[in-house]
Amino acid sequence: MKSCARAMTVRERPSEGNMKTLFEPSKVLDRGGKPTVRELLSGLAFNPTDGTIRLNGDRIVMQRAAVGVELRRELIRLLGPQETRVFLMRLGYFSGLADARFVRRNWPSLDPGDAFTAGTRLHTFSGVVRVETVYNDFDFRRKRFAGEFIWNDSVEAAEFVRLGLKAAEPVCWTQLGYASGYASEFLDTPIIYKEVECAAMGHACCRVVGKPAEGWGPDDPQVALFCERVIVQQDGAQPVQAGAATARTPAQGLTDLDRRILAPVVDRLESFAPMRLPVLIMGLPGTGRSRAARFLHDACGRRGDLRQVFGGQVDHDLCAEIARRNRGGRRGGAETIVIDGTENIPAEVQAHFVRAVEEGVVAGGPRILALAGFDPVAADGEASAIPPDLWYALSALTVRMPALAERKDKSALAAAVMPVLAARMGLPPRPIDQRAAEAIDSADWPGNLPQMRAVLGALLAAGRGDEPVLPAEIATELLRTRHHMSPPSAPRSDVRALLDRIFDEGGMSLQDFERSAYAAAVDRAGGNLSAAARLLGLTRPQLAYRLGAQDDRA
Repeated sequence: MKSCARAMTVRERPSEGNMKTLFEPSKVLDRGGKPTVRELLSGLAFNPTDGTIRLNGDRIVMQRAAVGVELRRELIRLLGPQETRVFLMRLGYFSGLADARFVRRNWPSLDPGDAFTAGTRLHTFSGVVRVETVYNDFDFRRKRFAGEFIWNDSVEAAEFVRLGLKAAEPVCWTQLGYASGYASEFLDTPIIYKEVECAAMGHACCRVVGKPAEGWGPDDPQVALFCERVIVQQDGAQPVQAGAATARTPAQGLTDLDRRILAPVVDRLESFAPMRLPVLIMGLPGTGRSRAARFLHDACGRRGDLRQVFGGQVDHDLCAEIARRNRGGRRGGAETIVIDGTENIPAEVQAHFVRAVEEGVVAGGPRILALAGFDPVAADGEASAIPPDLWYALSALTVRMPALAERKDKSALAAAVMPVLAARMGLPPRPIDQRAAEAIDSADWPGNLPQMRAVLGALLAAGRGDEPVLPAEIATELLRTRHHMSPPSAPRSDVRALLDRIFDEGGMSLQDFERSAYAAAVDRAGGNLSAAARLLGLTRPQLAYRLGAQDDRA
């Protein structure tokens, strides 16, 4: 190992390492390159006069392993498991960076290969795990790396083993971050480790594999998590880039749940983000339209506020705000205005709104993100839901949010929803059994995300701790939620069945039937006549006239 440009490889058999540890423990102190564990111990000094412990002059602290266990539990209680995972990985990552710089500073003339492999010895020296190398291949000049290591007696997994618990996923989050941080500092490129076996899951020991970020593939979710949430500068200003595959900056603020919900449309949203034109986001309720709007606002890089207005609340004052010139963002208005329920904009305001949108685009007014609660591929199409002038003003850039029934990742979406719900409820998330995942994937979920949240929330509230969700539970809750769900439109056969039942019960006058239909539509639309008229296939003036005529007859 004479040059840092040369490929350097270390290969040890785990069985040989175990025999040395078992029968010749003293040799472990001198095994490997410099600094050896013995040399690290010689640099350790306790000063009783000031109560400090120092390693080569750097102050370190000693604490009980149980403190880390309690910290982990408290963080999960406060933040939820996913955010705790990110927090502990970041903590480990910066600890690994610090140790790599510590080695370089204290042993400046050390062989680069020894300095790099010192990470395994420092990891062992810290008391959190005993590291054995399966293979460790690296080339600093080419930034090439591949490694596999066995972690014995991992402190993060030990508590699960001690209590006889079995985790549903690997738990050595801090140590994964540490290994990634140490290797990334030496290779000068993001190195991502994955824990492929974990003692907390019932394996004999923990086993990890590391390689450069791009080596895992561009769509790997754990790489995305590392590059967007873990491997960032300490001031949080700029992410560490992992090559073209992971340098997609607009998506960096997404949570795991947002990333999963927006997965079918995130490329389209990213391409629209820097554009100043309005964006029309269409989809059935519960498909993630509001999250898509928030993503567009955050991704465009503007620092102003986002303001949300319901379609029925659009008035002349808002139109004036939209049309007003934005002088460098110094005025008090919002940078982005989201119109939720664009199809419900009052008919008498629509012409003013269209003109305001057109003037705002030219004058640099706030960006308009219009949400429409219909599916453009449905039989009635978008033309019947939004008048043509309004459609033309908003539809240069369009995004369609697919319903859950179309998505192939429903079980993965449920797995992302589960920990978020559990954190809000103060309960441990339940793992989803493979057969239950298949049941989730095969269901059509007509209520989309709200229905999925209702089902998973009920399963958490059932009080079964961390027992896996079973397919029978999914089927029961789907039936319960479907029973209370009003379908968006009744098939013709259902209407005929309703009429038959009315006739069987003695019938009713056509006037009473019409009055009931009008009242039901207005009720369903929350009092908005324009929306109620669309439900009945009428214009707003037609419905207003008929309601007035009924009042006169009454």
